[in-house]
Amino acid sequence: MRLNLAAAALATLLAAAVPATSAFAHAGHDHTEAAPQSAEGQGVVRAVNVQQGTVTIQHEAIAALHWPAMTMTFPVQSATLLNGIAVGAHVHFVLVNHEGHPMVSEIHTL
Repeated sequence: MRLNLAAAALATLLAAAVPATSAFAHAGHDHTEAAPQSAEGQGVVRAVNVQQGTVTIQHEAIAALHWPAMTMTFPVQSATLLNGIAVGAHVHFVLVNHEGHPMVSEIHTL
């Protein structure tokens, strides 16, 4: 059930056409206040897909984005960021606003 909710949230994120200057798009949350262009989070890696350049993270709440704890799949700026990142690793990551969608720009194991 949780995976289905995360997949639905990601699908909504990818389908939304949000200007780059707005808050990160997130299903079920309407943010009218200005949001940061980057945010940091911590979580556990649940999947890594180097070919698609994505990482799935079960992350803690991200207060800067008003996001609750959940599991999401994020694109990464470069597949090389995934070198040394394995399923089950506890990570700290930085999200940047890429055309209105969150993208991992940094990821480090804890």
